[in-house]
Amino acid sequence: MTSSSTKPRRRISPRVATALTAAVLSGTLALAGCGGEPDKPAASPSSSPVPAPSVKSAAKLVHVQGKFPRSRRQAVATNVAKVVDRWLQAAYVGGDYPRATSTFTAKSFPGFSKGTIAQAGKQMSLMSNATIAPQIDAVEVVSSDVHVDLLANNNYPVGAVARIRLVYDTTGDRESRQTVRGSLDMVPTETSWAVFGFNITREEKLAQDPSSAPSASPSPSGDES
Repeated sequence: MTSSSTKPRRRISPRVATALTAAVLSGTLALAGCGGEPDKPAASPSSSPVPAPSVKSAAKLVHVQGKFPRSRRQAVATNVAKVVDRWLQAAYVGGDYPRATSTFTAKSFPGFSKGTIAQAGKQMSLMSNATIAPQIDAVEVVSSDVHVDLLANNNYPVGAVARIRLVYDTTGDRESRQTVRGSLDMVPTETSWAVFGFNITREEKLAQDPSSAPSASPSPSGDES
């Protein structure tokens, strides 16, 4: 519904603006190599086709710091979410289960810069299904959301923070509900976005074993003595 009144612009809180600015500045320094070029996301070998994605996050641009046209905002959120989904697919959802922990490698972090891949590789149990992969038979996505805070300059995106929440169920010996949430710090590349930092938490809720459930108390059969 259109209206003749002008709606006030949403202002980003100083805390969000500061976080975005700091993320972009630190990411630029972290990504810069000897030639001043940011690290490119690791490319998957052509001999290993990427499985059809089964993660498709609901993408939403929540905050914008700087000048950026409204007509392009959803496209930015969608493009950021595609990079996030590639990681979620490779690290948690895709592939055959059960499988060995050793099958989780640098390829589990597509879209991450080289330095960030090394950091994530030291936290495989958090950043992927590496630890539980031998104990599960399948993964089913319950929900996945990506909310984006964008930092822009002169109508161009210069950085973003993707706040993610992935919920999925596992079956097999380790039947559970897994929740991955947190944030990814990202910068634009020539053709996409690259992850240069992360702050991720993971929660596991194991399904109750029916054999461990307490037995029902017998019904009263008479008056108290």
